This record gives sequence, structure tokens and C-alpha cells, in this order.
Amino acid sequence: MKFWTLPNIEYPATHEFEGKLFNRLTYAAAFLALVILAIVNVAVVGYEPTVVLSSNFNDTQTFWFHNFTRPPQPGTLCDRRVFNVGESLVTNASIFEWKIIAITRPNAGKSGVAYDGSVLNNCDIVQMNFYGDIRTWSIEITAYSACRGQDNLEVVASTSMSFSPLPARRGPLLRNVQFSSTDPVSVNLMDMFLMATEDVGLRGWTAFLESNRTGTVAISLSANTAFCPLYVGRKNGTFTLCAVQAPPLNLTATCAVGENFDLMQDNSFGPSFGPPYELDDTLRPPISNILHLALAAMRVDLGNPSPNNILTHPDALNQTLTAVFPQTTSTVSMPSKLYTYLHEQSLLVSSESGTSVFDPFRIPGPSVVQAVYVCKFLKRKDLGNLIVSVMVATLGMFTTAWTVFIFVACWILNRRAERAGHGGPELPGNVDPPLPGSKPSAHDEEEKTLSLVSTIVSTSPV
Repeated sequence: MKFWTLPNIEYPATHEFEGKLFNRLTYAAAFLALVILAIVNVAVVGYEPTVVLSSNFNDTQTFWFHNFTRPPQPGTLCDRRVFNVGESLVTNASIFEWKIIAITRPNAGKSGVAYDGSVLNNCDIVQMNFYGDIRTWSIEITAYSACRGQDNLEVVASTSMSFSPLPARRGPLLRNVQFSSTDPVSVNLMDMFLMATEDVGLRGWTAFLESNRTGTVAISLSANTAFCPLYVGRKNGTFTLCAVQAPPLNLTATCAVGENFDLMQDNSFGPSFGPPYELDDTLRPPISNILHLALAAMRVDLGNPSPNNILTHPDALNQTLTAVFPQTTSTVSMPSKLYTYLHEQSLLVSSESGTSVFDPFRIPGPSVVQAVYVCKFLKRKDLGNLIVSVMVATLGMFTTAWTVFIFVACWILNRRAERAGHGGPELPGNVDPPLPGSKPSAHDEEEKTLSLVSTIVSTSPV
């Protein structure tokens, strides 16, 4: 029992299409199709993907065929940069190096944050720590910044710096990514910090000598700042109150160490065996000055152009810094070296009579994080590979299209022939009528002759 049979192999006979106009149009259309297919295949198979490392997430490409197609949109060719806890962040201002200590809202897996080059208009300083020790002649400052309010980068990061004449106690250089001894931001900012350090050290050393070397030798404190990033500090082009008033430093914890290693602390941590320690006017003004300087520099690094920034708006010096430190029981009144220097430089800005240390601190706009993105770009193939690829693709497409065209043309002509021969006399032997323009074969002529002879024999008298 046969369930299926293989069809007989057939070789269809060729057929010539009559009509000069039809042939000419076919040749012209075939040549035009070849040219169009070749041009299309240069764009389709003439370029190969390649991986490019770019520092711009919105980097894109433009080719000649994008005049006919939609070009890629910015941000569609590069993968976002994923940061994890412990990694460093450096802005395009590259003044400080921030280390991620917490990710408050991960958007890359369970613990990572994906960054796509968005501006840092939601980042600001939230806490600053200070530690000064005349035994090691060093001052250390640690600051914590928070980015919140947007889904693109919600992290908490920290940075620290140390100032001391002792080489082993000096912290990392500012502007460590693009450091140069002639860089005006690095040089000017370092000079300002050294002056502020001298103010604190001189007041602390003087008070220690006045106490007959029995007073405070080390002090540590924490202060909170008002969260006022760019998207909070400026609404509809107008700066809000937190961006105009002097940045507050709210002390949350203060502790000191005496010469005899006595611990003097406030009520912020554990039981205290002595009276609560309070920071008086001996060290409060100079410490406040250096913390405000650090706060201003960090906001420059974050690209925050708030009017209460003393580095971008020198007119805010009087409402932010202490010009003259007051007299106390252990120190005399003395002017602040930091304020005196910055006030002199601010006069140059007002008079426009020369360059000022404030000039390099102009902020063009919000900062972005320096990152390297993996981008998938296109690159034109080599000439030989390009020619072979285009030829193979073009011939493959043209052959398929030509086969479909011949099939459709034959079907149309056969339909016309059937309609033209419908109702005509039936040919002898039920032979199918020949197609128009086709020539009878020798076998057909022989069959016609034999049929004619048999007809004559049958009709002749016996």
C-alpha cells in the first residue's frame, strides 16, 4: 500500500516572451533593480559592528544612508555604566574623589546603580566631620554627599582630605585626576586651605600655651548641612532661600582630648563622667571657616552655582566667613588669614583690574560623573570584504526577485492565452493548443501527419 509517491522530475521548457517593449522594460527594470539592491546592500551588509569605549553616553554616529533612514537617537548605542558600593566617583570638575558607601535605591540588579551620564543636580553635602590634633600637627576633613530625588543615581558617597606639614600626614592631592602644578583650581584651592589650616592651628596652639600646656590637644566634631542641591535651590529660574542664605553648620557632636588623655564629650554619645564639653569661640570660628571653604569647594565639584557659595560669588564672604576671631580667656583677637586673602581677591573681581583666584571657579552647569561607556558602533568593512559581501547579497536578492518575476509573467501570459482560446474548435487528438509564438516540434508534426493519413484511409472507398 502506497501512502505517497515521489513526483517525477521535470525540466520545464523555455519560453520566449514576445514584444520588444516588454523586453526593453524588463532589461531596464532589472538593471535599475541591480543598482538599487547594490546601494541598499552597501548600507545593510557593508558595515560591521564594533565596540568603542566612549566617555559620552549620548555619543552617536551618522552615515550617508541616514539621509534615507532614521539615524540612531542619542543614548541608544551605549550601555549604562554600573557602579557598586566601594567604587569611586569623579565628576568632570575632578576636584575630589568620592567613594560610594551606600546605594539607597539600586536600579541595576540587587545592589548596583546604573548611570547614563545624567547631570548631578540632585546631589549635595549632608554632613561634614572635622578632626584636628596639635600632637600630629594635622587637620582632617571628611564630607558625605547624598544624591536623592531621582532614579538615575541615588547613592551616598564620601571624600576626605588631610592637611599637615608632616609628609606622612598629608592627604591626597586635590584634582587628583588631572593634577598639575600649574592648574589654577588646584593651586588656588590648596593655598586657601593652607591659610584656613593656619588659622585653626594658630588659635589651638595659642590656647594650649595659655593653659600652661594642659588644655585641649585634639578636637573632633560633626556638623550637618542643609540639603540644597540644584533642583531644590533653583525653582523656575529663581534661587530659593536655602541657596541664598549663608549655609548653616549645625553641630551634632563635639568631643575633645586633653593633654592627660582626658576625654571631654557632649551628651551625643554615652554617659559622660564630667561636665558636657562645649565648643567655645576659641576654635569655633576658624573651624567654621575651613568647613565652609570645604563645603564651597565640594559644591563647585558637584556643579552647584548657588549664590551663597563663597568661591563662585565673592560677595557672600561677609555673611559666611568670620573676618576677625574674637578674644577669649585663652586667646587674643586676631584677623582671619583666609578671610583677609579672599577679601583682597574679591576687590580685584569687583574692580576688574586683574585676574583673581575666583576666576577658575566659574561653573558652566551641573556636573556629570566621569565614566567610560561601552558603545556598539558601526565600521565600514575592508574594500575586498565589502565588494564580496555586497555582490553575494545583491545576487541572492536579484535571483530570488527574478524567479518570482518570471513565474508571475508566465502565469499572466498563460491566463491570457487561455482566455484567447476559449470556445474555439477542438484540435485533433485533444491536443492542447500551442502557446502564441511557440514553434511546433518535429514530434508534433509527425503526429499530425499520422492523424491525417488515418483519416484519409478511413474515408476512402473499399
